[in-house]
Amino acid sequence: MNTLEQAAAYWTLLERDKRFKLASYEFINEVAERAAMSGIGEFKETEGEEDDETEPDVDIHVTGQQMCRVAVEYAVEQFGQMARVTLDNLGFHTTEDLGDAVYNMIDVGLMAKTSGDAREDFDGVFDLGAELDAEFQFAYEGRRRG
Repeated sequence: MNTLEQAAAYWTLLERDKRFKLASYEFINEVAERAAMSGIGEFKETEGEEDDETEPDVDIHVTGQQMCRVAVEYAVEQFGQMARVTLDNLGFHTTEDLGDAVYNMIDVGLMAKTSGDAREDFDGVFDLGAELDAEFQFAYEGRRRG
């Protein structure tokens, strides 16, 4: 996909699903890149656009559950204590929202999936807000007023 086609695909995404912003899809791209480079994925044949090649496309594949876990880690690293607020502003309140954004990108050809992948792989993986909050538990050991 060339740059002009990518721009058109992002425009389509923004028109189709108003919950997410361009920054939301950029976040998903960064999470996918980080997941692929982290070594948790496997090389698998992906489904995608048919082209003139006779060889199947083989990419690093990351499961929906792995993407959700990496999304939390990446958000905490990038946004610190503002991770939950930032993800809320990007439209990500649940792991299902992450899945919706991923599958929106798959639908317009910006990401690929394997034959074993399903949108439901993102459903109820964990409580996204609780996972983000758990990263920043504070304990007050001083004297309490009262």
